[in-house]
Amino acid sequence: MKKFIFTGAFLLILCLLVILFIPLHIFLVIEPRSTSGDSVLFSLSEDHSFSVRYTHSIHLSEVEEFYHQTSSNQIQQTKLLYEDTAIGMPANAEGDEVFEVTKEGKYLISNMNKVFPYIDIRIGQVVANHRLVLDGKEYPFADYFDKGSVVRVQLKKQSLYDQWKGVTVVGER
Repeated sequence: MKKFIFTGAFLLILCLLVILFIPLHIFLVIEPRSTSGDSVLFSLSEDHSFSVRYTHSIHLSEVEEFYHQTSSNQIQQTKLLYEDTAIGMPANAEGDEVFEVTKEGKYLISNMNKVFPYIDIRIGQVVANHRLVLDGKEYPFADYFDKGSVVRVQLKKQSLYDQWKGVTVVGER
């Protein structure tokens, strides 16, 4: 009888450890690179897409970069929407990309296939106001990290323990 109780307790503890420490859910993780602080985890919606919106520092117009989660949990840039073709912005598309002017007079490059394991972003101190756009909601990076700091945006599997150890989890789990 004692052996049965010991075996049952051992299996229960083993199951709890597996549930706590095995990474199961993929999050969009934004973590500080140049300063200390906690990571912020965002749940991606079913379409596995998000964008980063900011004000360009030279021509002071809005830019939005659109991304999608790949099957290998990389980040694929799919579109770029902007208002000026001046310094720092493309004047045309490359390869199979499509360049067009929208009805609103903005420039759109679509059919992009640039894949990244992660994206490092320096959060603007004065003008840029970098924001993550997820499911129609904007999340200013400066609400979570110091202005002027560098953050890394990547897709990562997280365990329940990872989600509980001092990080901010945003969105549905």
